[in-house]
Amino acid sequence: MPLSTALTPGIAADDASHPRRRELLLLAGVLAANAGLNFWNLGANGWANAFYTAAVQSGLHNGEALLFGSSDWGNSISVDKPPLSLWLMGLSVRVLGFNSWGILVPQALLGVATTALIYWVVRRRARPAAALASAFTYATTPVVVLLSRYNNPDPLLIFLTVLALEATLRGLELRSVRQFAIAGLLLGLGFLTKQFQVLLVVPALAIACLSSLGSGRLWMMRSALAATAAFVAVAGGWLAFVDLTPAAMRPYAGGSASNSLTELTLGYNGLNRITSTDDLVSGLIPPQFAGSGGDDSGWLRLFNANFNQEASWLLALAFLCGVTAAWSLRGTRAGGVSLVALTWLVTAYILLSFMGHDIHTYYTMNLAPPLSLAIGLGAEALLASSSSVGRRNTIALGLGLSALVAWLTLGSLDTEGTSQTLGSTALVLGLMGALLTAVPPPKTWINRIAAGATITGLTIGPLATDLATVSRPQTGSSPLSGQVTISRNSMSQFMRGLEAGNPRWASDLALGALPPPSLTAQLGMDRRSCKWAAATFPAQSAANWQLALNAPVMPLGGFSAIDPSPTVERFKELARNGEVCDLIDYPEMNPILSNQPEISSIVAWVRTNYRDRIVDGITIYDLSSPL
Repeated sequence: MPLSTALTPGIAADDASHPRRRELLLLAGVLAANAGLNFWNLGANGWANAFYTAAVQSGLHNGEALLFGSSDWGNSISVDKPPLSLWLMGLSVRVLGFNSWGILVPQALLGVATTALIYWVVRRRARPAAALASAFTYATTPVVVLLSRYNNPDPLLIFLTVLALEATLRGLELRSVRQFAIAGLLLGLGFLTKQFQVLLVVPALAIACLSSLGSGRLWMMRSALAATAAFVAVAGGWLAFVDLTPAAMRPYAGGSASNSLTELTLGYNGLNRITSTDDLVSGLIPPQFAGSGGDDSGWLRLFNANFNQEASWLLALAFLCGVTAAWSLRGTRAGGVSLVALTWLVTAYILLSFMGHDIHTYYTMNLAPPLSLAIGLGAEALLASSSSVGRRNTIALGLGLSALVAWLTLGSLDTEGTSQTLGSTALVLGLMGALLTAVPPPKTWINRIAAGATITGLTIGPLATDLATVSRPQTGSSPLSGQVTISRNSMSQFMRGLEAGNPRWASDLALGALPPPSLTAQLGMDRRSCKWAAATFPAQSAANWQLALNAPVMPLGGFSAIDPSPTVERFKELARNGEVCDLIDYPEMNPILSNQPEISSIVAWVRTNYRDRIVDGITIYDLSSPL
């Protein structure tokens, strides 16, 4: 049966326009718990990712910086992403003030809104229990909690993506070209948030559309064209606007080699993310550089010590639930969205498993929406035919595998026995739930026992990880969920070393050097006359200085210190004209200067031609005092 036929208007199983009071109370409980995780101890994250926070600060001081997403309000270079997420935070700080809460509240609210949206997507097509299961799974997935408390663009990207999914499903239900245009518009806004990453959902949407060709090819073609046109108008319009703006009238396009947003889209934020094998990329030290000596890509990458705490707890269950629901519910509205969820999950899993070294562990947030949808719809498949041995056994297998994953993951944490106890409990309860699920019970109350054991066992790991995440500050370019693992080759162990400043150059790349208060007070008073109070690298350090000085600081070379911005000749001109007051030098960064020819030349020129002084261990070159 075509998907558009299966997705007929109306509400599946129970009238969702008049949900029962208990359903509303349970939904309120899920959203309240979600809000509690997102907002509790939120201010502890401080400026979180200072790279983006400094860009928000720049937007407060300068309209051009706000429009283009400049790192500094001298408008030397933009961040390496489109600015939609920065615009949202810029609006927030105008209401709440430029502080940690002003930066992070929009992220926390987006997390709760996405949970509610996922509930709605499932509830329109399945039972209340299925919708609540999806919402609860999403709300407690550790990487979701991590980024809902962080100022990376991902929470806005995921919210827009799920909205686009709902608009597409509604378009198929109502045979509405307008809904498809809305979906394209939302995907375009997702592109303005994090570029091609929004397209991970497109194969799943294409499956939905292809399933509907038999019910009206001409209508489907018009709908697809409407969606494409809307997407191109938004995404292409922004690319054209930036690239057609004369270079002298905008900041350098951060992340590109040729000052082109189109090149940034296709290269740095496009194919390079998938194929990169560089030893040092994007300010992230890849997991293999933590000592394992090789590439960790492969089918089991997301279960290794670098990634397993983020979103892998219920991956096995989600795959088997998705397969079960897509097959057993085919021809129904729930079956249609199950196929979409399964396709999206497989697409994200394969890409994350095999993409190159240029990967952050928090990219696993792309798994969270399809994973949660698949689990809820698996519950729907089980509820629709509780006596089906095939469905029960398949989902029971998923439960057992996820219990095993929880046991192994919790057992690998460096918590002196606590996690091992939790892991054993999760394994016992999970296997108990799996066994009770596998066999149709003679009494219905046994189902309740199975459900209770299963939910308890499978939420121990994610919730323990969530609590560990919210109990400690998260800063820098590579936030991680949960606890440090016992594996000496893991990213968490490596990040522990970086937080201690070992090695210093890598710590500065990932977290940024912190300026001493005595020096920032001095420079902040003495350097107000310059367009840039200082210049330094890498970008995380420049952002920390700018936030401390409340004055523009030029990030030499952009985020990874590899962009040709500014050129050597341009920097010499700026220095001689008195537009840059100081260069803040970090000699410990010398090991990476050979990979950054422009920055290396700038630093060498300054070291040769200007006087230096050391204050609190920081080397400062006064560009008004040549030798």
